[in-house]
Amino acid sequence: MANIYKVVTSVYAEIFKSVSDDVGKSKNNTVLMGSYVKILDEETENWQKVIAFGKEGWIRKDKLGDSPDFKCFFVDVGQGDGALIEIGNDKTGLKILIDGGPSDNLSRYLSKWQYKYYFDNDKTVHFDYIFISHFDKDHYNGLIDIINDPHYTIGTIYHNGIAKFNNEKTSFPSMVYNTELGKKIKKNNNDYLITQFDSLAELNDLQMKGGMLNLLEKFTSAVNNAKQQGRLKNFMRLDHTKTIPGKLINNKEFSIDVLGPVLSQTDEGFAFKYFKDEAHTINGHSLVLKLKFGDRTFLFGGDLNIPAENHLLEHYQANNPFEADVAKSCHHGASEFTTEFMAQINPFATVISSGDNESYSHPRADAIGCAGKYTRSARPLVFSTELARSSNVKTNEIKYGMINLRSNGKDIIMAQMKEVVTGGNPWDLYEVK
Repeated sequence: MANIYKVVTSVYAEIFKSVSDDVGKSKNNTVLMGSYVKILDEETENWQKVIAFGKEGWIRKDKLGDSPDFKCFFVDVGQGDGALIEIGNDKTGLKILIDGGPSDNLSRYLSKWQYKYYFDNDKTVHFDYIFISHFDKDHYNGLIDIINDPHYTIGTIYHNGIAKFNNEKTSFPSMVYNTELGKKIKKNNNDYLITQFDSLAELNDLQMKGGMLNLLEKFTSAVNNAKQQGRLKNFMRLDHTKTIPGKLINNKEFSIDVLGPVLSQTDEGFAFKYFKDEAHTINGHSLVLKLKFGDRTFLFGGDLNIPAENHLLEHYQANNPFEADVAKSCHHGASEFTTEFMAQINPFATVISSGDNESYSHPRADAIGCAGKYTRSARPLVFSTELARSSNVKTNEIKYGMINLRSNGKDIIMAQMKEVVTGGNPWDLYEVK
């Protein structure tokens, strides 16, 4: 029999050592949606024998197919954010990255695990969208290697349009820029940032003016190379006025609503409200994305902070677009949040992406507590990539703390790997009801 593979299409599936009277006996594995299994010769009316992750066993046939639904991998990138989203299959679905973390954790996960088959067989991987919530190192540095890698092609890179500069550089245009984000103006006792970029040409122009942060120059070079090599199609800024086309995948609607940043009208055109300082401004104008698949919603808010959340609440007023079933915690579980905004999100589950940088002490106790308090669930789910990470004290081997989300548009499961496999199940798994 030729090698035939199928993919698990239910949110998760149990595999058994044997089957009798249409019942699986002695579970030996639990696999999540999107896992590939090799089909073996033996089958019954309702069961198929397979090899999954090196183990033979029996799986129900109705758990197998060719096109999985919504999968999200909150990758443990350390002190930063990095998420991979896959919906459907290679032909009709989407692959999306939201941020890339501060180092090569995400790149190594993709090349050494998730897309190892593609790399080993010299095949390309296509990302339909890469979203950069904002240009802080812990959100985009890890994307540079991915953008430079010829194994990847990219549809569109979306960003928030705020560049970063270094005023200690001799080339810094101090006669024009009065902050390290560019030019700030005052209108009606409010400060606004008017320096911004939309296209790659505008980013290149900002680099030519001088003073750009070295890391952003490195990113700019990577994007230019990918564009010149024909591996990148579009490079665009997003704000609350922009739309991204939806798509029907597996006969279910998938859409992305852009809820932020919310720009303000000034005499010099649309501008970013300036929040306290450079850090609050670039963080506060992070991309805010609400993804919807079927009936389920997922919120990504970058590094929103208190003035930014108040700004968003003021803009949307009584209309609450932020409620979501699962939310990526803003700013790695920092204390910089408003309870009013968290109450509007009102999720069943929250995922905190943070690292071991002790000066930040993320996730903070109040962020964890409020994530549990402001929720629709009687048993709130709060996950942390940092807390899910573990290490073997004998071998120093690190088991990274990825948080997995799967949804068929109605059901949701959240899972993280156990430190030790028990009962044929490697997952600490929760169903969101």
